[in-house]
Amino acid sequence: MLDIEKATRLAQRFLDEEVSHEGMPFALVEGEHAQVGSTFYFDCQSVAYLRSGDIRDMAIGTGYVCVNGETGKCRMLGAVESAKLDLF
Repeated sequence: MLDIEKATRLAQRFLDEEVSHEGMPFALVEGEHAQVGSTFYFDCQSVAYLRSGDIRDMAIGTGYVCVNGETGKCRMLGAVESAKLDLF
């Protein structure tokens, strides 16, 4: 089973390699994480929005990064799926 530190590193690597697009890199939102059973969830947002707070920089329609605590596999949840979880 992963610990929160390892899950955090995997989630950020997933954002860097699979989610961030040229012109819109993503980052984890500091302090916004939860563990439910063996699954870790992390809130994320565009780096530009996290720096500026300007709504024009906000990534819309994204959800949480989900890390399977047993396998380390990461995936991005959709906004609706994340809203149903209501973790943050």
